Amino acid sequence: MSLSKQFSLGFIIVLCLVFFSTVWINVNSFRAYIDDQLTSHAQDTATSLGLSISPYIGNEADLPLVETMVNAIFDRGYYQSIVLKDLDGNVILEKVNPPLPEMVPEWFMELFPLTPPTAETEINSGWNIAGTMTVKSHPGMGYAQLWQNAKDTFWFTLALFVIGTLLLFALLRIIITPILAVVRASERISARDFSEIESIPKTRELNLMVRAINKMAGILNKQHKELTAQAQSYYQTAYLDTLTQLGNKLALDNRLSRLFADKEMDPSGFLVIVRLSSLAHVNESEGAQTADIYIKTLSHILTEQGKSLNGEVYRVRGGDFVMLLENINEERCAALLDTLSDEFNAQSLPMYTQGFAHIGAAKFSQLTSKVQLLENADAALTTAKSQPKRWQLASEIDTYRSQSAWRDEFTRILSTKAVDVVKQPVKNFDGSTVYFECFARFKAYNGEDYLPMSQLIAESEHLHCAGKLDCLILEKILTLYSQDPGDPVAINISRASFAERNTLDELITVLQKFASIANNTIIEVNEVCLQNAPDNVHYLADKLRELNAKLTVERVGTSIAAFSQLRKLRPDFIKLDGSFTRNIHLSDDNQFFVRSLVNIAHGLNIQVIAELVEEEIEAQTLQALFVDHVQGYLFCKPRAW
Repeated sequence: MSLSKQFSLGFIIVLCLVFFSTVWINVNSFRAYIDDQLTSHAQDTATSLGLSISPYIGNEADLPLVETMVNAIFDRGYYQSIVLKDLDGNVILEKVNPPLPEMVPEWFMELFPLTPPTAETEINSGWNIAGTMTVKSHPGMGYAQLWQNAKDTFWFTLALFVIGTLLLFALLRIIITPILAVVRASERISARDFSEIESIPKTRELNLMVRAINKMAGILNKQHKELTAQAQSYYQTAYLDTLTQLGNKLALDNRLSRLFADKEMDPSGFLVIVRLSSLAHVNESEGAQTADIYIKTLSHILTEQGKSLNGEVYRVRGGDFVMLLENINEERCAALLDTLSDEFNAQSLPMYTQGFAHIGAAKFSQLTSKVQLLENADAALTTAKSQPKRWQLASEIDTYRSQSAWRDEFTRILSTKAVDVVKQPVKNFDGSTVYFECFARFKAYNGEDYLPMSQLIAESEHLHCAGKLDCLILEKILTLYSQDPGDPVAINISRASFAERNTLDELITVLQKFASIANNTIIEVNEVCLQNAPDNVHYLADKLRELNAKLTVERVGTSIAAFSQLRKLRPDFIKLDGSFTRNIHLSDDNQFFVRSLVNIAHGLNIQVIAELVEEEIEAQTLQALFVDHVQGYLFCKPRAW
């Protein structure tokens, strides 16, 4: 029972006791008073009436006169009986009224009985005693007065009771409101929301309590902000280029390590190296400030042109930039390179004696090594300076399916629901399973080979089929889970699904169909969605909480977007980008950054998962950094449901 209910119940019981005690004492006191009044009244009447009739009591002829005098007194209705007797006890005259009043409830008379005594006086005839007279007051008038007094007392006391109760609840509200605010603030602090209580009560004790909570919340908030700022500062120092705020060479190395370690996605795409052809001349002839403007101009061009293809841009050294393009085909890559070439030509100035920039690009796949890829791209860059458009591809590109062929594939997949599911566990360090991450696989027309996922994802986004595929995958996984329940399951939602709110509503509708197992469902969202569509990510997170489903933000650490969003989003898990996991035991920078990120997450009550763990030494290092859970081939390969 809540404190407010205990207070209310206790005070109401006290008020009820006071109420009934007041009514009882008042009525009982008034009853005693009426009893005394009836006794006095009877005695006074007996004495005065006895004196009045004594001259006539010895003569029978005067008896009518005596009766008249008695009737005059008796008919006023204040007496229950008047009896006149002679010396022998014979009744000379007797008058009697009904004993009970008609307007007073019987239960009341039984609860508060009136017992008027009988007053007696002697009647003298001269010096001799002629008889006796007994007078008994009628209790009816007393009951009527007592009943009226009881009613007045009851209603007046009830009015005071109601007013007192209202004042009590007003007082309790004044007391309980800041207490409840403190409780809510404590719950917010436990959920790592350090907002302070705005309404400060004036009552001294409550004021001190609320200010103490606000002080604690302020200190925790300050510590969290300092920790976040420290991690952001380190991230910018370690992984960002100070001039362009793009990823630096270390960030690129981490990204490529993760790319080729991800055996589930079959990576494919292009690595594009762009070099400022005239940077040395501009730096020497125009100065460092002009050279910085030159570098920033290229940075802006690459960033803007790469957005349409989700290109990731890095400045690796001096005038060398790298753009990583995942899951695109030759046609779109060549179109981008042509666009960049046109942009570079438009920047033509006399100080660019060797041209603005030139480009070399190399294709990569799951079979390409990092060293081979960089060598191919660098060779293409060297050749590009002599090409008319100043760009060069390193080698011939494998033939990709046409868009019409992909459109037919998606139509077939959606109509036949041709999706297979494999799952890989997320483990605790003691070997127990936290949940299973599920991956979709789509078979080709022949029913034997699987379609390449990297191309399929890229084409589904390009042809606006990603949302429908996500709904199909989600329904398939939840259907399998409802038939074969166990540890919770996680489903990845593609970046394209966050572009429109309608697609998210369709996914939520699928979850609502399986509401009974929603509490064992985890939705995984790529960190880049926090940059591209933060409002839609928060919208999905709120809907998941309503269904008791959970949220994981994956690929955390590839940008600083997550730092500012985690506190507001409050996911259940974050999954470190695999670029920090690979060979983490050999990288002090990665260890320091992961430790900072873990501190921030734990400060927000968020559990941290490290993915792509393939070596025991990596797992040991991650455990020493207080990472909560791990996932990777070291523990289990993905297997069919």
